[in-house]
Amino acid sequence: MSAEPSRLTLTERSGLSRDPEAVREALYTHRIRLTGRLAELSPADWTAPTRCTEWTVHEVARHLVDVAEFHVACLTGRLAHSRFGRLREFDPTSTPGEWLRDSAGRSPEQTIDALVTLTEAEHDSLGRLIDASATVTSPLGGRWHWSVLALHILWDAWMHERDMSATLRAGRPQSAAIQRLVALYGLLVSASVAARSGEVPQVTVRLVGSPDDMYEISGPRGDVRVTAGATSSPHLSGRFEAVLESVAGRGPRLAEVVGVSNPAVEHLSRLTAIMK
Repeated sequence: MSAEPSRLTLTERSGLSRDPEAVREALYTHRIRLTGRLAELSPADWTAPTRCTEWTVHEVARHLVDVAEFHVACLTGRLAHSRFGRLREFDPTSTPGEWLRDSAGRSPEQTIDALVTLTEAEHDSLGRLIDASATVTSPLGGRWHWSVLALHILWDAWMHERDMSATLRAGRPQSAAIQRLVALYGLLVSASVAARSGEVPQVTVRLVGSPDDMYEISGPRGDVRVTAGATSSPHLSGRFEAVLESVAGRGPRLAEVVGVSNPAVEHLSRLTAIMK
């Protein structure tokens, strides 16, 4: 019998414990939804500021195109021969800005067209990996299961959509499937960063308002795992969006969001330093 959705597990090495097709479809659904919202913007909207204080709405959208192109290059084994291959090791504080230079003259219409084209290429490329155990290079270094990288791309797009929310027209709420996958990955990447400089924090986190409420972080260093639907008492508790945004460098510090300061909170906050 297959695992219940409430006990879905994500690990660095093996990816999602069941139905990797869900990752492909969640990313595709999010891309199509966000592209539709971008198409509704006025010329003035494209120059509006965002939560990414150095980027306008158009620059955030161009970043999403860069990330989609990078993802397709990774999935097709062409990364070394792409424009991304000439840059040094990825640095979250500088590399995205370097990528943007290549699209400095692009119009909003060209940005949308590029994102539409890459969305289809990404969907096709992921389709060829559904039954594979292929690994790809992690943005943190080392190797990840392909579905974990795809979830990183989904998490990045989910976060940047929220960065533009003050300008984007109201849209439908995100599906429970997307929220579940974003929650799993957001905690996984936070724990993975913590593990690089110490042990994996073995904690249960309650994400209030998320589909599964409770998430358990465990596993050895090098193969962090996060399980949705944990049954043990939570060590930390906070609103779903607030926790994920905090560890990604948006909003209040994690200790403020969860109302407690302890070693687990300190460990899970280390991603913040990388993202800023």
